[in-house]
Amino acid sequence: MKKLLKLSTYCLFNLLFICSISFSEIINDIKIFGNERISDETVVMFSEIEIGDDLRNSDFNIILKNLYKTNYFKNVSVSLNNNSLLIRVDEAPLIQNITLTGIKAKKFQDLIIENRILKPKNSFNEYLLSEEIKLIKSKFKYLGFYFTEVDAFVKELDNNIVDIEYKINVGEKSKISKISFIGDKIYKNKKLQSIIVSEEYKFWKFISRKKYLQEQLISLDKRLLKNFYLNNGFYNVKINSSFAKLVNNNEFELIFNIDPGEKIFFGNLNINLPNDFDKANYENLYNLFNKLKDEPYSLNSVDKILEEIDKITIEDEFKTINASIEEVVIDAKLNINFKIEESEKFFVERINIFGNNITKESVIRNQLELDEGDPYSDLLLKKSENNIKSLNFFKKVKTNIADGNDENLKIFSEKNC
Repeated sequence: MKKLLKLSTYCLFNLLFICSISFSEIINDIKIFGNERISDETVVMFSEIEIGDDLRNSDFNIILKNLYKTNYFKNVSVSLNNNSLLIRVDEAPLIQNITLTGIKAKKFQDLIIENRILKPKNSFNEYLLSEEIKLIKSKFKYLGFYFTEVDAFVKELDNNIVDIEYKINVGEKSKISKISFIGDKIYKNKKLQSIIVSEEYKFWKFISRKKYLQEQLISLDKRLLKNFYLNNGFYNVKINSSFAKLVNNNEFELIFNIDPGEKIFFGNLNINLPNDFDKANYENLYNLFNKLKDEPYSLNSVDKILEEIDKITIEDEFKTINASIEEVVIDAKLNINFKIEESEKFFVERINIFGNNITKESVIRNQLELDEGDPYSDLLLKKSENNIKSLNFFKKVKTNIADGNDENLKIFSEKNC
């Protein structure tokens, strides 16, 4: 009997489950309730449901998701009655004014206004308010104010309208009391401190801003340290982490964890050229190869090789070439093979630059070796990318090449972050 009862229960459950899945109903009418500022047509548009649609159970969650993601509503409910879809909404308050108190510097006010999430005449949302507070704190932390306090006060007015006031106590900039380097760093602290930008706080350094803990400077420090090791033979260097330890009231110890890896030396350096290239023109390059062999690896030396290849190929008017680099490390020796191939001739139709929220586009374009209308070259593209990286303004620099409007045109996109 127990087995029979279990079997009956199992069959009934599956029958109900199948029925729930197979449920659907054609929508003949859509009725909206509770909306005051937002029209019925707008609510229907946001729901992405139309009269005549075949509504299934799973569609209810989609409708709710679509309406909530607009941030126009505090509460939404959806039901179905005799082929009519009933949508009940509770509109979120409308923001009338946003005020900032506690900060007088216009540059700080502009920083908040330019990056704010909630804006006047937009709908108010508690979650977005909490995100706004986090964003304000992170912006000031980026500038070196690690203990900024932000309080938000929401005043409810008539007609479902609110005012928001942010009371901000920026506090003092956090000082760097000590800079330390840990790990198998190879070099002495004094040498490494001369590489980075950040400085230890000293009372006589009343002009320098580098004595304050700032995230953008720490990111720059990490890149400078990595480039230093890369140019001194440490091909696999890793700056594993940089972190700040609070040691006193508003004073931090800045710590860099360095793993230089094994020191690597240049091994065999070769270049493969197309048959119609005159190898005699590359004599200086071969001399450079011989000079670098058995020397410590250096990123700058690789750049010199690329510049020499670039100079020769352009002088010989071989602008439309593909250049690739194969690197293999064997027994602490880095063997590099540069491969040059002629490619189909393309021209640069357009150059797009993305991600430069602070740096002016003209500053980036000044570093490019290519311009609209120029013959496209992989070498010049690589050189342009290296030029931008050398600015040390960005954490990452990525390039992308896409087809243009004609088959012999290319679009060059540069993304910086």
